[in-house]
Amino acid sequence: MRQQGNAPHKEKTVNYIDGNTVRKLQPNPSRRSEETHRELVEKQKREREHRERKRAVRAAARRNQEKAMQMSPGYVMFLVLATAVMVAVSGVYLMLRAELTGRMKHVASLKSEVLDLKTSNDAEQQRIDTSINLDEIRQKAMGELGMVYPGKGQIQYFEIDSSDYMNQYQDIPEK
Repeated sequence: MRQQGNAPHKEKTVNYIDGNTVRKLQPNPSRRSEETHRELVEKQKREREHRERKRAVRAAARRNQEKAMQMSPGYVMFLVLATAVMVAVSGVYLMLRAELTGRMKHVASLKSEVLDLKTSNDAEQQRIDTSINLDEIRQKAMGELGMVYPGKGQIQYFEIDSSDYMNQYQDIPEK
């Protein structure tokens, strides 16, 4: 407040209106400072409550974290046992896998060996077949050993039923 002379004089704020619309007048500055002060106090109170809630939440989270970090002996034993079982199962799996791989390699080597033996047997059979002269054997059997081809009366023919085998119940008689 300012006084001029003997008469107390309040300072007034004059608002001018520009244009064709009327603007709202601003509230009385003294009243505004009281409202602002109340709002500021309420805002500080809300902020304080918010900080306290945050602090309480953090404390609760910290307590929960500490509880979670403290494991009971039974739970620790369960974890140790579960880990040991997993390690054992993994070890057995790896061992079986290695054994399977070894057996597969062994089977492959045996297959290769069988193929080599078949190839060598076929080559040996071919060599034997080419070394035998059937005409020479026939000449030697007929000339030196007295072999003769059978005559028409000596050959007996028989018919085979639908089966491909025959049961022999007696020995073949000699003549």
